[in-house]
Amino acid sequence: MLITFTFTGHIALSSVAWVPEFIDRLGVSFATWGTIIGFGVVGSITPLFFVSRLIMRFGPRTLIRFGNYFGAVFLVLLSVTSHPAIWFFINMGFNFFMSILGVSVNAHSVLLQKQISKNVIGRFHAGWSLGAVGAAITGGLSTVFMDLQQFLILVAILNVIVFEFALRWLLSPTEDGHLEERAAVVKRKFYQLPAQLVLLAVGMIGIVYPEVAVIDWAAVFARDVLNVDLALRSLPFAAFMVGMIVGRLSMTRLAEKYHPNLIASRGAFLAAVVLALAAISAPLLAESSSTLALGVTMLLWLIAGLGLAPGAPTFMSAAGHVPGVSTAWAVSRLSLMSSTMSVMAKTLMGALAEGVGLSLAFFFPVTLAIISGLIAHQFAQKAKQADLDSVAPPTSPMPIIVIEESR
Repeated sequence: MLITFTFTGHIALSSVAWVPEFIDRLGVSFATWGTIIGFGVVGSITPLFFVSRLIMRFGPRTLIRFGNYFGAVFLVLLSVTSHPAIWFFINMGFNFFMSILGVSVNAHSVLLQKQISKNVIGRFHAGWSLGAVGAAITGGLSTVFMDLQQFLILVAILNVIVFEFALRWLLSPTEDGHLEERAAVVKRKFYQLPAQLVLLAVGMIGIVYPEVAVIDWAAVFARDVLNVDLALRSLPFAAFMVGMIVGRLSMTRLAEKYHPNLIASRGAFLAAVVLALAAISAPLLAESSSTLALGVTMLLWLIAGLGLAPGAPTFMSAAGHVPGVSTAWAVSRLSLMSSTMSVMAKTLMGALAEGVGLSLAFFFPVTLAIISGLIAHQFAQKAKQADLDSVAPPTSPMPIIVIEESR
């Protein structure tokens, strides 16, 4: 599972260092770019209407292979055109298959987590972040040593080979437990969403979008705000992802002492503070020294990564315990709602970057992180109350059975 998450993160973000190149190739403004990537999420949303049914029928392992193959094809196609409209639809196709891959991988991880007592889902998400760092490093190096198309072809081939090796070790459809869930699940209409799942979706977008904003805008932030050279533009993103990796690898041990929702809540508040500090300090420091601005931004974004790390695994794991719904259904609906909200968030972020500047635009994901922290805090309080309820002594009379000994 760790290998699968790692290379899913790598292929999904393999072009992050090339974002300025894509913008220049397409010849679009920040606002238009924000609209392109924002509505490109429609490709991610579409399979969420039916992927849970496919997972419940074929198992997540089969869907993982399918999503990876076609995602690799569309990744390569991103480099073949400079027409904004054509690129938009290719990007939608890439997001479509990455969505199938992502939901399947997450559904498999939650199904596995439900079968064991030790908290491991955070480590799996750390693997995704590790793949993202690898994408930043390989992408940054590729901007110096090769062109975009060569790099994306190599990434696609590597992903197909690695997945074929790793898939044999994943749980088979008879082992992952989805058949048992399918037999026990209560059928629901599409719009019949449990209130708990809706709240989890709001918290999910609040904790995930700051990460998405860094992914979408890190290279542009390094170029336009920090004024650093081409080869160094991936460093702030890499520092952020290092923080994500360390934070997620630490979840297993922290969860032994503190409730995961409490960890996610405090982390979200911490991330909001340091992201705000980075947005304020970076342009001021860049006026005197680009190197100093780069170093401070890397440090603050590393801390932000630490804070945001527990959020997505915590909300995703909680979705697997919503009463009356299957894991695949809950994960797909959680992804659907958060992706739908992400369309507006990405578009608004692009408009803010164009209108008030990229630094001030980062206060939008800061606000979302605060909202997510409040929701995670509420879930932590409910979990504590449930723990108290489970050990509360009975208030009714206690029956006493007297056995007289015969002499």
